Amino acid sequence: MKNILKTIIFAFALIAFGSCEHDADPIVSANGFTLRTAESLSPVVLIPQNDANTVATLQWDKSDNGGFTSVSQYKVEVAESGTNFAAAITANSGNPAPESYSYVLTVAELNALANQLPGYQCGVQMDIDVRIKSTLGNGYYNEFTQYSSNVITLTVTPYSSALPTLAFSATGTGLDSAPKLAASAVLNTDYEGYMWLDPGTYKFYKPNACGGYDSPAVYGDDGGGSFNTLVADGAGYQVVTAGYFLVKADTVEMTYSVRPTTWNVFGTAKQNFPLLNVPMVYNQATKKWELNITLANGYGVKFRSNGNSFLLGKFLPGSVNTSDFGGNTLSYVPNTPDLASLPNNELIVPGEKTNPKTLVNYDIALDLSSPRNYTYTITVHQ
Repeated sequence: MKNILKTIIFAFALIAFGSCEHDADPIVSANGFTLRTAESLSPVVLIPQNDANTVATLQWDKSDNGGFTSVSQYKVEVAESGTNFAAAITANSGNPAPESYSYVLTVAELNALANQLPGYQCGVQMDIDVRIKSTLGNGYYNEFTQYSSNVITLTVTPYSSALPTLAFSATGTGLDSAPKLAASAVLNTDYEGYMWLDPGTYKFYKPNACGGYDSPAVYGDDGGGSFNTLVADGAGYQVVTAGYFLVKADTVEMTYSVRPTTWNVFGTAKQNFPLLNVPMVYNQATKKWELNITLANGYGVKFRSNGNSFLLGKFLPGSVNTSDFGGNTLSYVPNTPDLASLPNNELIVPGEKTNPKTLVNYDIALDLSSPRNYTYTITVHQ
């Protein structure tokens, strides 16, 4: 009788074990894991000169998934303190953290994250909560998520990650709405901007680090007659004839230029003479250069300024123009010396590329009104 009872108990044990081994949806339980900081500079005033510095080195335990051995994915989440992570933002560009169970938050990344939080104010101290999110079975309908059992709070004063700007104005008033120049990076002083200017005497106005024009620094011409050298509180630059200009300034080199500019279209999508310019017309109402033109579907175009000095096209990673910055959508590209190299960096016209070419009437618009963020559209003419 005892042997029979032992056999029955053993059989039930085998059944239970087999059921656990072959369960399609294994059950895990949240046991939590702890977040720590190996080092932290909080509270800290974030400044772009210290972008590479470490604010906090985060470390955490491997999450306990109730004994389930699969590896979780970990993400670092930040949010304003007191919001219970209602609008959490994920560090590391949203990607999982390294599998070393640690992550370094630098000044540059934490500042960029702070700039995205609803309560962000440039130059105003704020508390930011940090936690670790663990996900098992990532992407599956029954994925299992748990968070670090504790939250770490960092106190920081963020700076604006927007590009620095200069206003170019003939009156010195209403500078928030005046035409702007922008630098190529937060710490750079190579300002540029395209703008329509009416006759007047213009000066450059530099805001504070948060973009406020309450008490701007003023720059003008040095009066030497070359019209290319800046000095503090200098003379204004005289615009005699209204027109469209490319304006540049460097507040370290103390140089500037104000150059009349027009724009053209050329490229393999043109019906005839691909290398020749087709002039565009500036529309003051839309602040765009516009053109109606017949183009071949699937082929390409570029934008070229008067005198062939500036070309805007598609940025190619690793090409020789990596140091030229023309915006998020358009970039300055190398000049095109011959027909054979013309397709490089071209902006592709919509539609399927065919031979012979399929010709369609298009409207092209080039928008240079937002400095360092130049865009374009190519749409079928209605």
